[in-house]
Amino acid sequence: MALKPVTVSQLNEYISRILSTDPLLGNISVKGEISNLKYHSSGHVYFSMIDETSKINCFLPASYVKNINYQLGDGLEIIVHGYLNVYKKGGTYTLFVRSIEVSGEGNLSMAFELIKNKLNQEGLFDLAHKKPIPKFPKKIGVVTSETGAAIKDILKIIKNRTNLVDIIIFPVLVQGESAAQNISETLDMINDNFRDIDVLIVGRGGGSSEDLWAFNEEKLARAVYRCKIPIISAVGHEIDFCICDFVADMRAETPTAAAEAAVPDDKILKDNINNLKTQLSSCLKGKLEYSKLLSDTYIKEAENSLIRKIDGLRYSLERYLLTLQENNPQKILSGGYAIIEDLNGNVVSSVSRIIPENIYKISLKDGSAQITVSAVKIEGE
Repeated sequence: MALKPVTVSQLNEYISRILSTDPLLGNISVKGEISNLKYHSSGHVYFSMIDETSKINCFLPASYVKNINYQLGDGLEIIVHGYLNVYKKGGTYTLFVRSIEVSGEGNLSMAFELIKNKLNQEGLFDLAHKKPIPKFPKKIGVVTSETGAAIKDILKIIKNRTNLVDIIIFPVLVQGESAAQNISETLDMINDNFRDIDVLIVGRGGGSSEDLWAFNEEKLARAVYRCKIPIISAVGHEIDFCICDFVADMRAETPTAAAEAAVPDDKILKDNINNLKTQLSSCLKGKLEYSKLLSDTYIKEAENSLIRKIDGLRYSLERYLLTLQENNPQKILSGGYAIIEDLNGNVVSSVSRIIPENIYKISLKDGSAQITVSAVKIEGE
C-alpha cells in the first residue's frame, strides 16, 4: 500500500525535528576551512566550511560573535561547535555555530596575521598614539596573575632597583576563554578609577601559543588602545610577539625587562650623580685656576700699563720743566736783560709807552732801581 504523500513543508519539518533530537547532531564539532566569509549588517556571520570534497553552510549568530577569540578569514582552518538545523524555506540544512577555535599552530599564525593586519589598518599601532613612559614614576600598576612567576619577577626587580615607588597589583586571568575579557575590563576600571598611576605593566610569563592567545584578542587590543595610562606590554619570552605588544606604548621582551624599563635604578642614579659631582668639581677647580691665571695676567698687564703711563707723564713733566727753566725771567735777566715797569707795576714792553720825565722801575738780575727818563728815541725816527 502506498504511503500517503506529505508536503514539502512537512518533510522539512520532519527533518528538522529529527536533526534537533539527534544527540550527535544537536551538539557536534566539525573541522574544516573557512570559505566565502561574510559579515552581515545585522551582526550575523555567514560562511562555508570546506574540505577536499565537501562543503557545509554555517551560521554564526550576532549574539555569539562577541565570544569569538579569533579574527576569521577565508582559508583559516577551524573547529566549530554547534548544531544542525534545517532552513525550511530553502530546504537546506545549516550548521548553527556556538563557538569557534583555531586548529593547529599554522592556523594560529594565520589568525594572528589576520587580526594584526586589521588593527594595523585601523591605526591602532601608529607611533603617533604612543605615550611616553615616565622616567621617574611614583606609582606603578601591574596587571597579571597574582600566582604566576611574572609577578614575583616584577616585584623583585622593582624593589631591587628602587624603594621610591608604590606598586598596585591587579590580579587577572592570563589564559583561557575569559582571560581577554577579564584583562580588558580591568584596564577600563583602572583607566576610570586609578588615573594617578604613572605606568601599567600588562603581561604574563611564557607559555604555548594557545596559552598566550588572550593577548592577541581584539577586545584586549582595543582596551589597551583606550587606556590613557602608559602601558608596557610584557608577554612571554623574548621571541614571543602578541597583538598587545603592537598596541601598547612599549614592548618589553619579558616581565623582568618590563620592570627594568618601568623604574630607574637608584644605584646607577647615585653613581651618575657622584660622577657628575666629580666632573663638576674638577670643572670648577679648572675654572678657578684659569680665572686666577687670567686675573694675574690682567693685574700684570695693568701694572705694566700703569708704569708706561707714569713714565710717559714723567717724560712730559721733565719736558715742561725744561721749558719753564729755559723761559725763567731770572735766567733771562742774567744775560744782561732788564725789566722796566711803571709805578703801577705794569711792564713797559715798548718804547712808545715811555713818557719823558716819568719815573720807572728797572729790574736787573741782582736788584732794581728807579730812573727818570730824560728823552725817548724810537727806532726809525
